Amino acid sequence: HNVLGGLCRIVSKVEAPGVIDHFGFDPSIVFGEFDNTNPERLKKIKEVFDTAGINNHISDNIQLEIWKKFTFITTVSGIAALTRTVFGELRKHKGILELMQEVGHEITLIANAKHIAITQQDVDTALDWVQNCEYNTTASMQRDIMEGRPSELQDFNGYIVNEGLRLGIETPVNKFVYDCLLPQEMKARTA
Repeated sequence: HNVLGGLCRIVSKVEAPGVIDHFGFDPSIVFGEFDNTNPERLKKIKEVFDTAGINNHISDNIQLEIWKKFTFITTVSGIAALTRTVFGELRKHKGILELMQEVGHEITLIANAKHIAITQQDVDTALDWVQNCEYNTTASMQRDIMEGRPSELQDFNGYIVNEGLRLGIETPVNKFVYDCLLPQEMKARTA
């Protein structure tokens, strides 16, 4: 049990080697024990982050926090990669927002089948963020695909498709996104 669960809430991009630009909101780290058994270890780690001036939070359900971030990212990333346009333009199109809503709904079905309490509110949070983010915002997976780099496609939409097959849950919109982007992903991985 040496591994903690954790995530970083950040919107960022690589400006140059060793230079990361973050924007949109103040980044933070969320971490916790997968089994909630070692609160003293968490307190020590929190002290280190606090001393370093890093915004952080201990979660009593890190698995749920990880799934909330996954829902947030996966709901928007694949559709944004397909359209290759900034969020300011995406949010103008009802059909695009409906597709994102469906991606999120399928994620909720998979999460709930795995006893993770993702709700429609978590999907709505992602879509609210799209509505309110800076006009020129793009998703990191979108940027990777547009620039011919390997991306998180397999770990995002691909994971939902594979879990859907394993659990007997249909995921047609995630499958569409995955299938459409897979040729570009494979090309990037073999380049």
